[in-house]
Amino acid sequence: MEAKTYQKSRYFHSVDGGNGSFLVYHSLFNQPREVEKSVVNFINLFQDHKTLDEIANYCEGGIEQVVKTVSDLHWLEAENNEELELLESLHEDFLTELQQGHRLQRLELAISNACNFGCKHCMHFLNNEFQTRNSPELNMSVETAKKSIDKFIETVRASGNYFVRIHLGNGEPLINWKTILFVLEYCESIPDIKFAYAINTNLSLLTRQKAEILKKYKVKISTSIDGLREANDLIRIDAKERGTFDIILSKIRLLQSIDYPIDGFSVTVTDANFPLIDEQVIDLGKSLGVKDISMDFDLVRSTEIPIEDCVNKIICLRRYAHQQGLNFYGTWETPYRILMSNSWLSEPHAFCPSMEGRTIEFNVDGTLKTCGHTNTVVGNSLEFDKCFEPGSQYMQLIKSRLPGNNEFCKGCEIEGCCAGQCHVTLESAKKDSNLVERTCELMKMTTKALIVEYLQGREGLNYG
Repeated sequence: MEAKTYQKSRYFHSVDGGNGSFLVYHSLFNQPREVEKSVVNFINLFQDHKTLDEIANYCEGGIEQVVKTVSDLHWLEAENNEELELLESLHEDFLTELQQGHRLQRLELAISNACNFGCKHCMHFLNNEFQTRNSPELNMSVETAKKSIDKFIETVRASGNYFVRIHLGNGEPLINWKTILFVLEYCESIPDIKFAYAINTNLSLLTRQKAEILKKYKVKISTSIDGLREANDLIRIDAKERGTFDIILSKIRLLQSIDYPIDGFSVTVTDANFPLIDEQVIDLGKSLGVKDISMDFDLVRSTEIPIEDCVNKIICLRRYAHQQGLNFYGTWETPYRILMSNSWLSEPHAFCPSMEGRTIEFNVDGTLKTCGHTNTVVGNSLEFDKCFEPGSQYMQLIKSRLPGNNEFCKGCEIEGCCAGQCHVTLESAKKDSNLVERTCELMKMTTKALIVEYLQGREGLNYG
């Protein structure tokens, strides 16, 4: 046999399903496989560098093909084979592609940074320092919207992309209906580009006329209901601190009445409404005919809820939602979803589209950001092209978030599939030192719990 030595990769991890099955994966490259314990035991024989002759003493039959298979998955590393060097070369290819603008596909427009609600958990206002929640200066002008669209289209067109997604954000975009209407009409006048539109709104300002226009342009509508009436009205309040459940529900009914129902809604969980969030929120979604419910714990403030209780709540509600035929997800599921479906060895990926270079936001004041809620500026709309130059703020930010580059994440068992989680959470951690540590633990514990669900046959979704 060859004299080459092999050692278990320091990025090799295994999760015991408790039923004889294990999920093993590489914490940088993912590539998960469901295996028996004997495979894990075999990999553990290589705690130190060993030749195949040395391993043959512990095994029966030929092992050359077995070693080749697990080496190809990077669970074993041959001597002088540096995994980080391979990852860095993949990073370079990815960044080169970004600099050519080839991955860009979604334009986020900060239609309005204002909001008529007064939710104290709102990530947009907690993470950005606005002196007021409602001022004309917080609205994007028609002129700015047009310039933003033109700049974006010029770049994607030059890269050969003729399909663009436009997201209408940030606080409550319906406050600035004039600009929304302009954007929809103007984009439809551009003959060589196909557009898809989405809006995130609290729905309170929706009228039948506006609803009919959103339907006309097939604008995907996203909204939030933070539980049933009591749970929602504890945290989702208007500017006068009144509950909003009834007004949100009435607008959902309005959309149903014009045959344009919402696909789903999102739920935010805080210390205040946590005890009230249970299967009834799934039943509410079922009664409204939605297909999707997302739920997240406060992403910009740490809660006092024990992490074990958070994970248990996630798993119980997820099981129940799947039994009811609904999708149930949140940012807590992102590392697991990426782990099961993506690998840097085949395709670059990140926690969110902004860190994949797929989306960028044009703000009201002309600044550029990677998403609607971040406070990190990555450029200026007047010099949009410079965002893609090597060494730009945009490129530096994305590079710093790549697996293997983030000092905070190095050595984590989900480093490659989480890659530092949501950037807004990281920003908010400057004000709340406990936030990142808690969120990291939530991500790790939930990922492990979801793996066990998969191994025990309770997994309702197929990630490939």
